[in-house]
Amino acid sequence: MDILHINSYFSTSGLFKQVYDRQVKQGHKLKVYVPISHQFPQERVAASGDYLNLSRNHDQWMRWFFPLKHHKIWQDLKESYSLDSFDLTHAHSLFSNGWLARQVYLKYHVPYIVAVRNADLHTFFEKMPWMRNVGLDIMRDAKQIIFISQNTYQQVFNRFIPTKELDNLKGKSQVIANGIDDYWHNNRFNEKKFICHQPLRIVTAGKVSSGKRFVELAKMIEHFSKKYQAAELHIAGPNWDAKILKQLQAMDHITYHGALNKAEMVSLYRSMDLFALLSFPETFGLVYPEAMSQGLPVIYTQNEGFDSFFKNYHVGVSVDRFDQTAFDQAILYILNHYERLSQDALEAINPFKWDEIISRYEKLYQSVIS
Repeated sequence: MDILHINSYFSTSGLFKQVYDRQVKQGHKLKVYVPISHQFPQERVAASGDYLNLSRNHDQWMRWFFPLKHHKIWQDLKESYSLDSFDLTHAHSLFSNGWLARQVYLKYHVPYIVAVRNADLHTFFEKMPWMRNVGLDIMRDAKQIIFISQNTYQQVFNRFIPTKELDNLKGKSQVIANGIDDYWHNNRFNEKKFICHQPLRIVTAGKVSSGKRFVELAKMIEHFSKKYQAAELHIAGPNWDAKILKQLQAMDHITYHGALNKAEMVSLYRSMDLFALLSFPETFGLVYPEAMSQGLPVIYTQNEGFDSFFKNYHVGVSVDRFDQTAFDQAILYILNHYERLSQDALEAINPFKWDEIISRYEKLYQSVIS
């Protein structure tokens, strides 16, 4: 099968390589189109592969003008491939990537599937009501619609889909979460001891950027320390914002470890007590199951991607990102039920296996082209 992936997110996340490399091994012929701005820093590019076309074809300021930006990308996409040669297009976001996939469908009659991410929900559906009909058109013409999280599925259908459209769009929609690297499954920490440190060691991970809300998390932990018991925050991830990092490093209870490889992350997680991340927006948050693989209960953002995948209080606690009291109570609950939550977290990573997820995509692709 000749598949065109349109994926502007591949520029910053290596997780998609897990999908593409497996599809190549299955015998598919892939082209992965990744449009980025001329100003995007080269050192932040995470994408790689023989199938990759990393195309700098627009300016950063154009992100505020959807028609201008996407018509420019569309012209580049048409010049990059013989688009009528593909059997299927897989768009990895509803609006930005899905708009392009729909143009390929309208002009070259190539069917497409489209993913709906939290950014589609929070940026386009919520904040740009004039774009909602564009999203609905993309969903109507898609052969299949994939939601990365159950929470996004529920919010989109409950809030933004007209009643007369519900049966049709739900009938071709399903939730397929992302997986975590096999390394985490193969190195699950089955010898975890259920005794917490003093001070309590809380770890978080991700790019140092505003969306991860590390400064806000650090202040919440400082409040907890003063009211209940001493706690420290350990942060792992690349520095994408020097101003935020400077704020963090000025706090006595913060240790910044920088960007770590998987083996170093495993070592760090095994020396910690729990994982907390209250980022916004969050499409899914693979760092949660990665931390769970090392026996860490997790605190995660209420109504974001990871929330609703598990029942609350099963592997950790869902918290409103602005609610200090709820955050304090979440830590106390974890400490009081630590052994059960830790064991449940270890067992709960099984659904995040890429081979099983790729098998679901394969069935979906076959149903579309048949």
